[in-house]
Amino acid sequence: MTNKSVTLLLALTAILLTLPPPVFSSPSTTAASTRAASPHFGGRPVIPSKTSSSLVLQEDDGSQVTASAIVSPPRGGAVSSLLPNSPQALYGAVFYIVFDVGLRKLFKKLSISFPSMMAGCVGLFVAMVLAEVVSPGSGDAVFDSLSPGSAFLTKWMPAFFVPGLVMLPLAPSMGSPLEVAKVLLVVVGGFFFSLSTVAFSVLGLRKLQGADTSIPGQVAASTGGGDVKPYSAETAKFLTTLSLILFPITLGCTLSKNSAAPPVQTAFLAASTLCTFVYGARLPASFVKIVHPLIMSTTLTLLTIKVLSACTGNAFGSILSAYKSGKMSLANIGAGDILLFLLGPSVQSFSIAMYSRKGLMKDNLLVVAVAALVSAGGGLFATAAFVRFLKIANDVIRISSLPRNVTTALAMAISQILGGDIAITASVVVLTGVFAATVGGKVLTAMGLVDPISRGLAIGSAGQGLGVASFAKEKDAFPFAAIAMICTAITATCLASVPAVKDAILGVTIG
Repeated sequence: MTNKSVTLLLALTAILLTLPPPVFSSPSTTAASTRAASPHFGGRPVIPSKTSSSLVLQEDDGSQVTASAIVSPPRGGAVSSLLPNSPQALYGAVFYIVFDVGLRKLFKKLSISFPSMMAGCVGLFVAMVLAEVVSPGSGDAVFDSLSPGSAFLTKWMPAFFVPGLVMLPLAPSMGSPLEVAKVLLVVVGGFFFSLSTVAFSVLGLRKLQGADTSIPGQVAASTGGGDVKPYSAETAKFLTTLSLILFPITLGCTLSKNSAAPPVQTAFLAASTLCTFVYGARLPASFVKIVHPLIMSTTLTLLTIKVLSACTGNAFGSILSAYKSGKMSLANIGAGDILLFLLGPSVQSFSIAMYSRKGLMKDNLLVVAVAALVSAGGGLFATAAFVRFLKIANDVIRISSLPRNVTTALAMAISQILGGDIAITASVVVLTGVFAATVGGKVLTAMGLVDPISRGLAIGSAGQGLGVASFAKEKDAFPFAAIAMICTAITATCLASVPAVKDAILGVTIG
C-alpha cells in the first residue's frame, strides 16, 4: 500500500469519526446501553446507545459497559456452545469468513502488502458509517445483523492465538539466559514507557482543554458471586470427548499409513488445542491470574504432540511442522493453519466494536488520536531503539519484539511485515498483556493518575486486550481502554505498512 493510500485511509476514518452520531429509536436499544451523564464527559453518555447485548459486560448494579469486540475477558468469552447458537450468529460468522477469503485473494492479486484483515475491518466500519449517513437506519441494520457473528468469533478469538506460541520450539533460539533477560526487560521496560508516555500526554492535553482531571472515575462493586466460568461444562465435555475419540483414530490411520492420516491428525490437534484452552480458562480465577489459558493451552498442546510422537514414532519436529504447515490444501492443512486463519475474520469483526463507539471516539477525537500516535509511533520506534541499545544478538528477536503493545492478531501481522517471527512476537505480546493486567492499574494509581480517560487510554495503549479486560470494573475508564487498543493496532499496522516508515523502523532496530 502506498503512502498516499494509507494517508487517505486514515484521513477518511478521521473525517467519518467527526460526523454526528445517528439517533437510534429501535425498541431494542434501551437506556441500559448508556449510563447516566458523567462529569468526565461533559454531561453526555460515554457509550453510544447502539450496542449489541452480546457485546456488553453486565455489572452488579445492573448497569452495562460495552465490551470491545476485540477485548475478550482474560479467560475467554462466555460461551455455552462450540457452534454459533443462532442462525444470525452463524450467518454473521460465515460472512466474515467469506469476506476475509475474498479480500485476501484480492490483495494477493493486486500485490498489496497491507494486512487485508485490517483493511476489511476499517472498510466495514467506514461502510456502516456511510450507510447510516446516507440512509439512516441502514448502518444500524448491518450492525445488528453482524453483531452476533462478531460476538461468536470474539468468544473464541483467544484460542486462535495458541498456534503462534505452539510454534516456539521451531522459532530462532533466544540464546543465553542473558538474551532472554534482555527480552523480558523489553517487555517490562516497554510497558512502563508506553503506559507513562500515553498517560501523561493525554493528561497534559486534557488539562490544556480545561478538563478537571482530579475527579476519579466510577468503579463497579465486586460481585461476590463466586468464580464464573467463561466456558460451559458442556463445551468442555464435548471437546474432551471429541479429542478422546479422534486420538485412537489418528494413531490407527498414522500407523497403518492410511491416506486419511493427515486430515484426521489435523482434526485431532485442532480439537485438543481448543479443549486445552477451554480447560485452562475454566481453572480457578486465582490460578488463571498467574497462568494464562494461552500458556496452559500451549503447554498441553505441545505435550499432546509429544505423546503423539512417542505413540506413532514420528519425529516431534515433523508433527509440529505439520501442525502449522503454511498450506491451506485439504491434504496438507494443519490445525494451527485453521486457527490462525480464523484470526482474519475475527479482526474484521473489530468493525462492530468501532461502530458501537463511534460517538465516543468523535467526542474525544483529539485525545484518542494523540494516544494512538504516541502509543503506536512511540512504541515502535522507542522499542526499536531500546532493543538496539540492549544489543540483543539475534536481529529476528529484535524485530519480533517491536509490536509488543499491539493486540496479538495485528502484532503478528506487523511482525510478518517487518520480517520477524510470529511465535516470538506472540510470546512477547502475551507476556506484556499478562504483566499489564497484573500491575497496570496499580502503577497508574501510584503515579497519581485518577482521571478515567487518561487511565483508560494509557492501559489500552500499553497492555492490549488483557490490560483492557483488567479495567472492566472501572466503568468510566474501560470504554477508552478498548478504544485505545483498537486505534493503537490500526495506527501501528498502517505505520509499519508504509515503506519509508518500515525502513526507518528497521534502520533504528538493526542499523
